[in-house]
Amino acid sequence: MSEAIHILAIITTDADKASAIEKVIRRCAAHSLKEKACRRYEIARDAEKVGRFTVGEVWASQEGFKTHLASSHFGELAETVKAQGAKLEVLTLQPLEPAL
Repeated sequence: MSEAIHILAIITTDADKASAIEKVIRRCAAHSLKEKACRRYEIARDAEKVGRFTVGEVWASQEGFKTHLASSHFGELAETVKAQGAKLEVLTLQPLEPAL
């Protein structure tokens, strides 16, 4: 049995580009939640810094996460982030406690 993959993605852009980035994040989230391996895909806007977003993800397996990375909706997000000059940081996490 494969172990779940936990991801925290942080996207940071200039305040004047935040709206465009948020739209593509929302589109990616809507499609990602329909993927078979997706267990969680939660997006948030930073309450204190305009232009910073987080995406908390849980994937059923490494293979499922790789499939997500190859999807057209993730590709659109990655291309938009690059085109807008935003920064994308992806962290792979190992939870220390079970989720409540």
